[in-house]
Amino acid sequence: MGLKYDVISPFEGTIERTWFQSGDWVEEGEVFCTLTVTGKRIDILSPVTGYVNEIEIEQGELVIVGMILASIMMSDVEGGNPTSI
Repeated sequence: MGLKYDVISPFEGTIERTWFQSGDWVEEGEVFCTLTVTGKRIDILSPVTGYVNEIEIEQGELVIVGMILASIMMSDVEGGNPTSI
């Protein structure tokens, strides 16, 4: 069983763009999505390396602080099994 991490919105804003889809490989620190907050663009980074499990947002959607934007199944290597405890 893998470890699942949530990507959380630190700000209220509008989703300008998502860079990944469910099933995509993402590296820790990569830009996951971009929010527009009072006219400024803010990149939300992936907290871990792994596979995008679920995307909870769409472009143009308004999000609030603490909202779950997506979940990522942590994995050591691309194409590998999710990391387990």
